[in-house]
Amino acid sequence: MWVYGQYVTVDIDQGTLRGNTNSTVSGTTYYTFLGIPYAKPPLGELRFASPQAADSWTGQRDALEFGSMCRQTRGGSEDCLFINVFTPKLPNEDDNALLPVLFVIHGGAFIGRSGNLQPGHMMDKGLVIVAINYRLNVYGFLSLEGTNAPGNAGLKDQTFALKWVQANIAKFGGDPDNVTIVGESAGGAAVHYQVLSPLAAGLFHRAISESGSALNPWAYTPSTQDYAIRLGKRLRYNTDGNQGLLDFLRNATVEAIDKAVPIILTHPEKVRYLSNPFVPSLEYPSPDEEPFLPYPPRYMERHGLFNRVPYITGSNSDEGKAFVGSDASMEKSTYWETIVNDLERVVPLDLGLTKGSAESIEVASKVKEFYFGDQELSFDTRQYWIDLQTDLLITLGVQTTVYNHSSYSNSTYNYQFIYKGATHGAEYSYVFYTGSMEDESTDAVKMATLFADMWSDFVKTGDPGAAGKETTEWSPVSESSFPYLQINTTLTPLYNLENDRMSFWFDIYNNYYNTSSQGWD
Repeated sequence: MWVYGQYVTVDIDQGTLRGNTNSTVSGTTYYTFLGIPYAKPPLGELRFASPQAADSWTGQRDALEFGSMCRQTRGGSEDCLFINVFTPKLPNEDDNALLPVLFVIHGGAFIGRSGNLQPGHMMDKGLVIVAINYRLNVYGFLSLEGTNAPGNAGLKDQTFALKWVQANIAKFGGDPDNVTIVGESAGGAAVHYQVLSPLAAGLFHRAISESGSALNPWAYTPSTQDYAIRLGKRLRYNTDGNQGLLDFLRNATVEAIDKAVPIILTHPEKVRYLSNPFVPSLEYPSPDEEPFLPYPPRYMERHGLFNRVPYITGSNSDEGKAFVGSDASMEKSTYWETIVNDLERVVPLDLGLTKGSAESIEVASKVKEFYFGDQELSFDTRQYWIDLQTDLLITLGVQTTVYNHSSYSNSTYNYQFIYKGATHGAEYSYVFYTGSMEDESTDAVKMATLFADMWSDFVKTGDPGAAGKETTEWSPVSESSFPYLQINTTLTPLYNLENDRMSFWFDIYNNYYNTSSQGWD
């Protein structure tokens, strides 16, 4: 490590990097190395394929600016596989002690956002923070049987970046033997996928999923091949054969692909919680590589096929507020008429029930009765609708994961964030809080302090400590006990999160889950 004024340099296997010096609002000095390529640009024949090792460079490479975000609606590029490193300490002759690493996987429904973050107050906690880009949407999750695009390239990007961390993070002062992965929303689901995948075994040592699970209905589909075929037809490819289709799509322009993808879903698919056709999926067997996801997530969890690491997972009390639209839209009678006229939209896709079947209609009726009783769906009962969306889209998947892990692990911690009726993503601004920390009496500073203390305690030791363990105990779940921590400006240990609502859904899945449509029990 060399320091030249505000600039610092680090030598890694690929070459020399020049980074910058920065400081938090609290005055902690840290060093940033931005836009480091961790894999080859996935262009041409590498579009849709698994990541490949990045090239080295000669001379010094500036790591002073973020790299391009991955291709998405707001722009971005296919040349996007970059990693950003934020470290409060670089190794030197006098101090070679290594710091715990927090590896951030961004959210965005697997279609948006990037790892171009500001670490904020978390940088004051003595951690090396790493954030990555990974391929999104069709570029990250297209799959075609019998080709070198078996699926889940975006998840494999994340695993590949974890391998990069193992090889290089010590050069930035980070400990490769103490890596925690964290993500929110789709990032939380991605963290869960890394917990599930045999390819990620040994690459990280703890995990935190905020409001995201591989069991959420928007986070998994059995296969994306049918959508790839639909995409080809939209782009006027009519020849049979997956390899021919793959070659065609690799030569298509990003503009043509981006225009076609949003219109390949049918209306019934869209209203039943399938907002994006290209998401993680079960992989087709490939002679060239081991699958990232060899079995469906639900099967893997039920059979204990996951990496046994300490795990925090939880969600927010009013996640559904982010998905139901504004009060102004809900005040219109047409909003509720649309729902009532197609009540089967509340039947989760992963139950595997055919729309219009007796079972599907029965489930829809049971859901309506449980959440609304004898009341009509209307603006006056909108909170029940919000509760239903909260459970369907986030809480049920997260709590199923908690339940499944309780049979195999004694180090899974559950939480619910309730501050001001917390909606989806509400906790994220406190985890990476960038405001002033001077006025400790404000709720914002209290929340930022709680999250930073709990998450950093967990990163360092595997025990979240509840940031006030002298008065509050945050215990892991077990086969016989399901404690969780209710997070507000104060912390409250409770049991059996949303017990009545979760029990209702567990009964639905026990009685109606169609194993034959999923191919697994």
